[in-house]
Amino acid sequence: MPTVTGKFKYLIIKNRLLWILTAVLFSLILIIYLLYFTDLFILKEIRVINNKKVGKKEIIALTGLKGGERLFSIPIDKIKKRILLNPKIEKVVIAKRLPYTLEIKIKEREPLAIIIVDNKGYLIDKNGIIIDTILPEDYQFYPVVEIKNKKFKDKFLNFLVWLKNHKNYLPVYENLAKAILEEDKLIFVTKNNIKIYFPLFSEKDWTYFYKNLDRIMAYLYEKELIEKVELIRLDYPLGSALIKFRS
Repeated sequence: MPTVTGKFKYLIIKNRLLWILTAVLFSLILIIYLLYFTDLFILKEIRVINNKKVGKKEIIALTGLKGGERLFSIPIDKIKKRILLNPKIEKVVIAKRLPYTLEIKIKEREPLAIIIVDNKGYLIDKNGIIIDTILPEDYQFYPVVEIKNKKFKDKFLNFLVWLKNHKNYLPVYENLAKAILEEDKLIFVTKNNIKIYFPLFSEKDWTYFYKNLDRIMAYLYEKELIEKVELIRLDYPLGSALIKFRS
C-alpha cells in the first residue's frame, strides 16, 4: 500500500491552512462589506435612555442623524461630542443594536448648589460646572455657594456632595442657605440665619466637624434653644466650640 511522504504531508497541511486563511479573510471582507457598504443594516430607530430633564427630541437633534444612515458607518465619537455640548449632560454611552437601532444612554449632571454670576443665579454640579439658570424653587433645595479660595475648591465641592448624601446630620443640606469658602475658614448660614464656622486647616476633616455640629444642634433642639442661636464656631481648639446666643 503506498505511503505519503513527509513532504506530501507538509504540502497537504499547508494547503489546508491556506484554504482556511482564505476562507476567514473572505468572510471578514464579506462581513465588512455587508455592514458598511450595503443597506442591510440602516438606521430606523434612535433609543434614548436615562434622560430626565433633557428631552429625547433635543438629544436626537444633537446627533444630526435623520434616519436611513448605514448603522455601522455612523461616527460614534463625533456624535458623543455633539451631545456633550449640552451642559446638562455629563456622560454619554452609545451602542449600535442590530438590525437598525442606535441606543444612546446618558447621565445628566446633578445640581449641587447655586452660584451667583453677574447678579444671576445658576445651578452647578459637583465639578462646579454651570448646568442651567435657577428657578425660584431651587433655593428650597440648594445653598448659594461662594468660592473665594480656589485651592480648596474641589475639596469644598466634594464635601457638599457628602452633605447632600448624608441626611442624618444636622443641619440637613436643604436647611443650608449659604456655604462660603473663605481664604481661612468655611462658613455656613442656615435658613434660620445661624452662622457656623469651620476651620480651613486642621488635622481633622470637615466631616469630623459636621458630626460634632450635629451633636450640638441636636442638643439645642432638645433644649428648645435653636431659635436663640446666632453663631456656632468650631474653628476653636480641637474638641471645643463656641455658641453665641442672640441678644
